[in-house]
Amino acid sequence: MMETLFTITLLELFIGGSGRLLEVGSGTVRMILFAGCLVVSLITALSNRHKNSGIALAFGLVICYLTVHLTALLIGLTKGNDLGTMMVEMQQSLYWLAAPFLALVLSSHDMVTHAAKLIRVSGVVLALGYIGVIVALLLSLIDYRELYIALSSTGEFMFRTETFFFYKGFIYLAISAVFFISTEDKSLLIWGTIVIMALALTLTRGFMLATALSVVLLLFTQRRWRHLCMALIVISTAAIFILIYMPSQENTISDSRDRSDMVRVEDFSYIVSNTSVKTILIGEGLGTLINDRRQVENTFLWAFWRLGIIGVLFWLTPLILCLVYFTRIGRHDTNFRLASAYFFSTILIYIQTLSNPYLNNPIGLSFVIIAIFSLRTMSKNSARNPIRMTDNLKK
Repeated sequence: MMETLFTITLLELFIGGSGRLLEVGSGTVRMILFAGCLVVSLITALSNRHKNSGIALAFGLVICYLTVHLTALLIGLTKGNDLGTMMVEMQQSLYWLAAPFLALVLSSHDMVTHAAKLIRVSGVVLALGYIGVIVALLLSLIDYRELYIALSSTGEFMFRTETFFFYKGFIYLAISAVFFISTEDKSLLIWGTIVIMALALTLTRGFMLATALSVVLLLFTQRRWRHLCMALIVISTAAIFILIYMPSQENTISDSRDRSDMVRVEDFSYIVSNTSVKTILIGEGLGTLINDRRQVENTFLWAFWRLGIIGVLFWLTPLILCLVYFTRIGRHDTNFRLASAYFFSTILIYIQTLSNPYLNNPIGLSFVIIAIFSLRTMSKNSARNPIRMTDNLKK
């Protein structure tokens, strides 16, 4: 039962964007699955069947999350900020509460590899779906206006041109690409190529930059020098296509990018100009506007302004945990490539969240939590079976 719930939950997270595509009454399928995860993890925790599962770490992270963010909620209340607005803001990061469930399931190495398969499958599904829609638009099999009305109404899609569009769930094209590149299975490379092509066709600078940096670091760490040279050539070609060629063909692309860049600069300038000692220590509280806006694209600017330096440290904790666990897995360990996929995909999320808030919402946060406990399981297995490293060295 737990494994089935895990599989359905992950597929919905990886393919379902921010969760609003599948609505049930006044709620969503994601909310129902989230509630199911909470119930299962609570029952399992109370039954005391969770030895070596990482559930203590998971509950510790949940307590830290609640302490930091409820403090920010109280600060916001003292300033007279609207409670409803603050709850909506906090709701985006409540997926931390699912950490115990994910810790329980991912204590099994089989489930760690199963999650990796789901990531690759989800990337292929997204890629084929996106490319299929592009081809249908080019062949006039789909009416652009009808598609635009249908997709735009969900709040999940944004059209770049009359052919290319952005979907919030496309972050899993990038993550899936990292997993395909990291794998040793050459039979999967064709699927990885399709995913990378679809990623380039999103025309999203942030995705391409985050993926490129993550892949370069991954290949460098794995010492795959020939593949690294090939990746640099592909990245350079994609950069020319996305940053130079397409904006020269479509003024709407360059205009949109200029506006986005200007907003980000203004947000940073506002925070620098209005930061006080109080801001640094405890933050300005949830619901406090930044440059007359509730949300900003850079997650760490958001965390600093709302939560103070403690909040920034909290949101850096997952990355630190992943780094600690990853460094415990030797380069010659049989799990090293899979561990690399999880770790450098976490790096991808952290790079991406500098320009789009993926870390503090379920889309990116769920993966980061999965990465923490997947890397934890692999590091513990590596410590228990050091002979595997020795055997590989002999070979």
